[in-house]
Amino acid sequence: MAVNPMQILKIKDQLKAFTGRHPGFTSFIRAIRRKGLPEDSVLDLTITTPDGKTMSTNLRLSAEDIAFVRTISELGK
Repeated sequence: MAVNPMQILKIKDQLKAFTGRHPGFTSFIRAIRRKGLPEDSVLDLTITTPDGKTMSTNLRLSAEDIAFVRTISELGK
């Protein structure tokens, strides 16, 4: 699969805008990066919709998942 440089720039711009809108999330990610994210950590996600319904899932992070998250986080630099 070829990488489109324009898509990378678009993602980088969107990530910068997201971090500007959600600075608390950015601080949370920085804290995780400082502490480290070991393999087999479990990420729990819960979404609450405006009408109060929730959806939840979790995933156990592999070494490949952690490397992917690290790559994504470096796009915003």
